[in-house]
Amino acid sequence: MENNQKLSIVEKVAYGAGDLACNLFWGLICMATAFYTEYFGITAAAAGTMIFIVSCIDIAFDVIIGAIADRKKTKWGRFRPWILYGVIPFCVIGFFTFYTPDFAEGGKIVYAYATFLLFRLMYSVVNVPYGALMGVISKDPQERTDVSAYRNVEAQIGCLLSYGFVFTIVRAIQDNFNCSGQQAFSYTALIYAIAAFLLLMFTFYFTRERVEPVKQEKNELSDDVKDLLSNRPWIALSVAGIAMLFFVFVHNGLVPYYAKYCLAEYTVDPATGEEVFNVTGSLFGVKLTWELVSTLLLALGSVFTIIGTLIIQVIVKKFGKKPTWLGCFILASILSVCFMFLDKDNVASVIILNIIFTLCIGPSGFIMWSMYADVADNAEVETGRRATGLIYSSATMAQKLGTAFANAVPAFALAGIGFVANTQLSQDTVSSLNKIFALLPLIGAVIGILALFFYNIDEAKIEKNAKILEERRRDAANGAETAE
Repeated sequence: MENNQKLSIVEKVAYGAGDLACNLFWGLICMATAFYTEYFGITAAAAGTMIFIVSCIDIAFDVIIGAIADRKKTKWGRFRPWILYGVIPFCVIGFFTFYTPDFAEGGKIVYAYATFLLFRLMYSVVNVPYGALMGVISKDPQERTDVSAYRNVEAQIGCLLSYGFVFTIVRAIQDNFNCSGQQAFSYTALIYAIAAFLLLMFTFYFTRERVEPVKQEKNELSDDVKDLLSNRPWIALSVAGIAMLFFVFVHNGLVPYYAKYCLAEYTVDPATGEEVFNVTGSLFGVKLTWELVSTLLLALGSVFTIIGTLIIQVIVKKFGKKPTWLGCFILASILSVCFMFLDKDNVASVIILNIIFTLCIGPSGFIMWSMYADVADNAEVETGRRATGLIYSSATMAQKLGTAFANAVPAFALAGIGFVANTQLSQDTVSSLNKIFALLPLIGAVIGILALFFYNIDEAKIEKNAKILEERRRDAANGAETAE
């Protein structure tokens, strides 16, 4: 099979299915603070501390997985076997992470640390090699860009089904099966685990690895790490990736709190005495619950991220990846500030603004993943060594570090304004929560914009690198034939 073979639609869909699978659980990780405070039953400060500590431990593990995958080749390739052997423990541990045991608070915190850490480690085992697979699935930059678009679209479908619908699914299970919110969340996680298993197996069986390093000798890990730490485009892209994910996930992670405490009001049902949060506004005459509002904001955001990914490919081809990403940051930042000035009774305006916000920033994930493949090519041109797994492990590290900050920083911010889950908040606390929702994501936008100014791989250099690597591979193949 020739390295420059164009990929079939089936293979592009199969590759994207892997991120759909991972995002079924990654969406829950993005909602981890809300899960641990609203369902599991620990404080925001305890949840934020646990998530951040576990995430920092897990990040170091990514480098190990990436380095091993680069050096271990099997009959299935370097990266696909990790998906095959990691999928079952990944899905099983994923279920138990979102299961609530009947423990006291101290026991729950220990259980949360143990399961969340194991789950994050298994996520690395599957997701780091999965991400690196895109760097070797084709040597054609345009094919990789197309694959990245498929990945981003299917990733958003995973987000749509997980954090987009999770609270509505939990509520539906809770109401229809007469169970607690904790039990309903566990059943939801079980559904996602089964779906993730089937999707990842689809990825394994219908994708192939085609790109081999020009040089086949064993690289020293110290040399690869040294190359990486002196790689300006990689450093800039990693910082921008962390910042972008912080920007997106802070916004999305705070959506449930915004819907429940800013758009809804605390009331006590006079018939049952149950404490509930009712949304004061309506949509097309339909009375809304906070769970439904949260679902609408997140689900429609994912839908329009998919639409934005399809549209933005045209913009990327015209203006380039870096300028387009900068534009996404700037527009989304302006829109985020606008949330401070909306009337909470006008739910439709909130939904419309959120759609436009995600239409601007959501597609930048597609740009980021495509740029990592460009960084891998550029590193091979400059050093003569290809460390695809190590470079893509940094992408996963960026994803995890961005999410770690996005979970921890809002949790500490909530604790700082006196937030207590499932209680009536003072007007000052609600006002502070509204400001956090609108302004806290901007930290990521500012850092991301600054980082991208140091990224120096443009479209002309991408094409030049592709030609250089093609010539090197052709020369290496001709040399091997002559030696025979």
